[in-house]
Amino acid sequence: MTVSLLQLIMTLLTFTNDVWTLPAPSSVIMESVDMRHMLRWPPLQATCNTTLLYSVQYQGEFELEHQNGRWMEAPECQRITLSHCDLTSDLGSDSDYNIRVRAHCGSQRSAWTKLSPSFNRRQTKLSVPKMTVMSAGDAIQVSFETLPQTSTVDVTIWKKGEKLQAVMHSMPAEEEVLHIAALQEGAEYCIKAQTVLHSGFRSNSTDTQCVSIIER
Repeated sequence: MTVSLLQLIMTLLTFTNDVWTLPAPSSVIMESVDMRHMLRWPPLQATCNTTLLYSVQYQGEFELEHQNGRWMEAPECQRITLSHCDLTSDLGSDSDYNIRVRAHCGSQRSAWTKLSPSFNRRQTKLSVPKMTVMSAGDAIQVSFETLPQTSTVDVTIWKKGEKLQAVMHSMPAEEEVLHIAALQEGAEYCIKAQTVLHSGFRSNSTDTQCVSIIER
């Protein structure tokens, strides 16, 4: 056996030992609520003489069509000890994303485990917005807690007993507070709201809240 052939065999054996002796993560899932995208997997049950680490990569439409299928490393999820990865800032378009995770134990690496099916942020689940309604003079102030990124909130207001004359106001999520002025003194107004994504997907509506405009 020649020296070069022996070296090749040793290299292949080393590669096999490094890569395939560590089992791959299983049951990879995406939890997406209010446009926050959290990839999760069970902690690997494997013997490791050091800390088990995990790395995550993703591949979107841009990478597939313009970068020859390049896989991008999720910057905050490289060689991490946690068994979850927040990909909210990485999945920035309404395209389908392939996502994969693998484990590390020292020099050993597992095979990649791919999320199946692929993920699109339009699949996010929207929770009912948390709404607070207050009157101030002849105005009503409607405020919200932590609305999803890139969403709007549709606020519907009507004078009690006149729901057919309801008026809807749309507010970008980043504004957080809607001010509705020039309302009738002594009247009672009712309000409900729902979150809307630009894809048109809507949350359920809040419970109706009613407040009175105090007469001066």
